[in-house]
Amino acid sequence: LFKASRYVRIPSRGLRVDYPRMAGGSMQQSVEAGRAGASELELPEHKSPEAKCESRSHGASEDALRMHLAPTHRRVLLRLPAILITFSIEMVVAFVISRYEETLVKYPLLISFQPVVSAVSGNVGLQSSSIVIRNLALGLNSERKMRQAMRPEIKTGFLMASIMGVVVGLTAFVWYSPWLVAAHTWRGSASFAFTVCLGVFFSMVAAAISGSAAPLLTKRCGFDPSAMGGPMETAFQDAVGGTLLVALSGAILGALGDQGKQCPGGDANGCIQLCRLSPFNGTAAIFDSQCINSCLRAVAARLC
Repeated sequence: LFKASRYVRIPSRGLRVDYPRMAGGSMQQSVEAGRAGASELELPEHKSPEAKCESRSHGASEDALRMHLAPTHRRVLLRLPAILITFSIEMVVAFVISRYEETLVKYPLLISFQPVVSAVSGNVGLQSSSIVIRNLALGLNSERKMRQAMRPEIKTGFLMASIMGVVVGLTAFVWYSPWLVAAHTWRGSASFAFTVCLGVFFSMVAAAISGSAAPLLTKRCGFDPSAMGGPMETAFQDAVGGTLLVALSGAILGALGDQGKQCPGGDANGCIQLCRLSPFNGTAAIFDSQCINSCLRAVAARLC
């Protein structure tokens, strides 16, 4: 029955493909001709992982070649839009911070921790962005599978944020404590440390998300991720990190902090004198009772 068949069945790449039997040819010649034809078939759904990586990395090679061959003015046109977008987002951050000027005046140590939070979270975003861009170039990640590409970086960022939140929070607690500044209270130190800890944690998590998402989104939109991903990640991370720290400070320290104030009047006697409503006439003077109570609370809190 097999010899009488018009087709020869040959296994090729895990499939069974029918090839016409050669007219007037032997069975062996038909088999060899069929195998020669099978080697020339293109079966994209059965590509090896190496072939898939090569096809994905082809687009990254085109982006690199386009940037390498571009003249100076063309490079400016390719990279300047990301810088302008970053500037626009950073101006929003500057506006938000200016709205919390009173909080920064009460707690000037927050200004010292802002660059710390920005640098730590920025490095997390830079690491995530660089890893994703490299994976895109090597074909290990695809912009069409964002969840799969972002999941490892988000998990890593979450764990690092937990560790660094505790480290920076403890540093803020010691720096703000009455050990170094007698006017501060332990409650105020704990509130300040908790605020900085939350600011670092959420900023680093947001940086891991934005750092892994920015290259994938820019690649999916048809832009070069190496030119657009970094600035977009930096802008988003600064927007979240900078505004979140001052917003948390205004909410938490406004309710639980010691407000970082010195004793009104310099000492207890000076505070009482500030509460006087009428000039001293030699026998008596009128004082504001609420102001007196505030002075007593300041004395109890060891501010005076």
